[in-house]
Amino acid sequence: MKKTCCEKAILEDLYLHFNENRKMKAQGAFEYMVSYGWAILIVIVLGILLFSLGVFNPTQTPTASGFTYLKPVSWSFDGGNADSANVTLAFENVAGQTVVAYINDTTQQSIKFKQGGSSDCYFNTSIKNITVSDSNGNVLQVVQNKVAVPVGSIVTISGAIGGAVGSKCGGLKSASYRYNVYVVMVDEYQVVKTDNGLVTGKYV
Repeated sequence: MKKTCCEKAILEDLYLHFNENRKMKAQGAFEYMVSYGWAILIVIVLGILLFSLGVFNPTQTPTASGFTYLKPVSWSFDGGNADSANVTLAFENVAGQTVVAYINDTTQQSIKFKQGGSSDCYFNTSIKNITVSDSNGNVLQVVQNKVAVPVGSIVTISGAIGGAVGSKCGGLKSASYRYNVYVVMVDEYQVVKTDNGLVTGKYV
């Protein structure tokens, strides 16, 4: 059955109207994406940044993993400076023997801290800025940047760590941290060993 001229005209009008509506909808969707896409992207980036700073995890529990000979039992890192931090770190000697731990001679034979993107971070080379004490609060003698840790005892080391400018050894207050800690020690058989593990928490 052949369509009349009027029917053809109506169909053509409907087709044109349909295509025009599709184009308008597509154009509207594109304009919406252009208008709000940047705003959405900025919100996502800010969310990732805040999450990395620990804003969404205010009650993060400090954790320690690894470590075979000297096990961290408590620790704190003061925030506020990107390149340095005041650290208090208590180790328990679980090696089954007395070990001599290197503290701060800024070489491979030293306690070293490192977190993602940071340089190697050490305790300040000035021995006056470091306090080492046992579980009873008695100050231990540091000899040539080394301290003896008796078996089963807890030794607390307090001092400032840092590195070169831009070392990223510290962080903002309340931000999260993840420090890999390396401790070089000598056992009773004069064998040099390196203990290492990970400590996490939030800057105070």
